[in-house]
Amino acid sequence: MDLTPAFAALLGRADLPAGSYDAYYGGDTLDEFLLPAPWLTPAALASSDPVALPDVDACYLDDDHEALAWEFDLANSLFAVEWAGDVLPAAFLTDVRTADPDMLVRGADLGVLLARHGIDLADESAQRLSYRITALLRLATDGTLHDAMRMATFTHRLPVLAELGQDDQRRVEQGWERALAAVEPPELRDHLRLHCLEPFWSRAAGARYLGANEWPTGTSALDGRRKLLAGWEFGESQSGVAVVG
Repeated sequence: MDLTPAFAALLGRADLPAGSYDAYYGGDTLDEFLLPAPWLTPAALASSDPVALPDVDACYLDDDHEALAWEFDLANSLFAVEWAGDVLPAAFLTDVRTADPDMLVRGADLGVLLARHGIDLADESAQRLSYRITALLRLATDGTLHDAMRMATFTHRLPVLAELGQDDQRRVEQGWERALAAVEPPELRDHLRLHCLEPFWSRAAGARYLGANEWPTGTSALDGRRKLLAGWEFGESQSGVAVVG
């Protein structure tokens, strides 16, 4: 199944440019349930091998997406650390700021600092660090725009697609209804339409497509660092995924 025409329609382009691109997932619900995290060990953060996170309830999976789960690249994910001297060692905070003045560090770098300062995010005591360390998870892709779009649109498990049946009451944004009208086959078109719903209808399932006009919830830390090409929001603006160059 050729996805390039469909992705070009969503991006408002005639083709997909070469270059380096990523897709990141973040949100309020992810941060709320992030810690303690048995999977956030220095060893896990050192690896860029794709990893599924089945114990993270906040990784958006509604009924439409149960069979379409993402995998993540933890080493190249980003973690924001708040300057919170009441719960985090001053030396650790200083090292984080040295790694990045905005205290937004790669997972691989965070793992080194956690080990250096004896901070265990898998321990129950890490609950006190909720919202002090937050995550912007990189979806596991090969670095191309095609693969970033494939992951962001949940088309990475073809032929499995979400269904939007003829009797479904959910309404698609009219602009995207027109843009996707020529996408074939119909199963792919309906899957993508499900990710371009009007805000009211995307509150419980599917997604709302923001294009390149607005950073999705949980991804605005990338503003000024990367260029937004496409973004989707889930639920009541509780989480989102951004494709960036």
